[in-house]
Amino acid sequence: MESGIHLLVMLVAAWVFGHVAEAIKLPASVGQVLAGVVVSVAGSHLSQYAPLLDGISSSPSVKGVGEAGIFFLLLYAGIEMQPREIAKNGGEAIAVAIGGVTVPLLLGFVLAWYTLPASEAHAIQSFVVGVALSISAIAVAAKVFLDFNLLHHSIGRVVITAAVIDDIIGLVLLGAVTSVVATGGLPDAFAIFIMLAQVALFFGVTWILGHRFSKPFWSAIHKVHMPGIRLMALLSIAIVYGLFAEFLGLHFILGPFMAGLYFEPESVGHQAYKSTDRTVNNLTKGILGPVFFASIGLMVDPGALLAVPGFLLILVIIAIVGKLVGCGVPAYLINGHDLRNAGAIGIGMSGRGGIELLVISIAFQAGFFSMANDGNLVLENLYSALVLTSIITTAIIPVLLRLALSHHKK
Repeated sequence: MESGIHLLVMLVAAWVFGHVAEAIKLPASVGQVLAGVVVSVAGSHLSQYAPLLDGISSSPSVKGVGEAGIFFLLLYAGIEMQPREIAKNGGEAIAVAIGGVTVPLLLGFVLAWYTLPASEAHAIQSFVVGVALSISAIAVAAKVFLDFNLLHHSIGRVVITAAVIDDIIGLVLLGAVTSVVATGGLPDAFAIFIMLAQVALFFGVTWILGHRFSKPFWSAIHKVHMPGIRLMALLSIAIVYGLFAEFLGLHFILGPFMAGLYFEPESVGHQAYKSTDRTVNNLTKGILGPVFFASIGLMVDPGALLAVPGFLLILVIIAIVGKLVGCGVPAYLINGHDLRNAGAIGIGMSGRGGIELLVISIAFQAGFFSMANDGNLVLENLYSALVLTSIITTAIIPVLLRLALSHHKK
């Protein structure tokens, strides 16, 4: 009964805080993470009045649903990212995406390298911080560009496509992080070559399967008359791809992403696509996703705001300036946007969201933040600081982006 109550509390809190966040023009995920923070604080300070809240952060039901949320979030992200749309706008966005990943990754790595304590895990932890700061959120920018009727304008297309590419690069980097942890340190040149070969093999094989065999496979499935057969087949593909990723030393969540990526209307059929997409959307956004984001908040210590305010401030600055420079400069020099639009592109890429929180959560579960933790204040609060950075940037970027786009008429 206790696990059921824990799950109910998390669902209700995530739903309430998520709707409040949307009401003040923020992504629901921000409110859902904050819901976890509030529930955690309430559980630790009010346990004598509400004993069932005690231990909610370690509840097996919350953990199980949260892990399912990771799977479905990546599956849904893949479904929403149509390969044809990525290919259509990828040429213009690729420089912006690469710059937007490289600059904050390097800045985050350098910051962590000179801030975190020296240890055998030092390089791994620094790399994780860099990866966490390198990923952009699609939803944050998309909402503002939609408000200004600029979603299909050149700057809107560049930002959205570059953010999609950023997410994909972030997942590849997560695979690299997984390989690094498996070997126990930063790889040498040969190990890097093997790692890149593993990544290339995974994406190459899944691309060939998706590109060449997706349509005949779904045509065959269409002939099978069984309730939920398409969803069952899609989940099976996601699991097989995930196991293939793990076999290659990468992370399991690459599997559901690639399975969703090639679940296209042209292959599945428009009606079947809409039906399955609606089911995955409702399950992900209605139950599993909110619990996952709230479970992230359960692990956050709000005291990080007071414990390491300087470090947190620098993280936020790097998160914004890294994207502003990394994305804005290529947009200006290579794509030919004027300074104001290039700045809007850089700001639009600065928001964080689902994929970054996924990376932080998986890194936390893998024990990256507890490695060689000898009481260093920054390392003790690193997980909380990274999640708070995601929340803060996601909250302020819409405001900055509206200012940058104020010269465009709605």
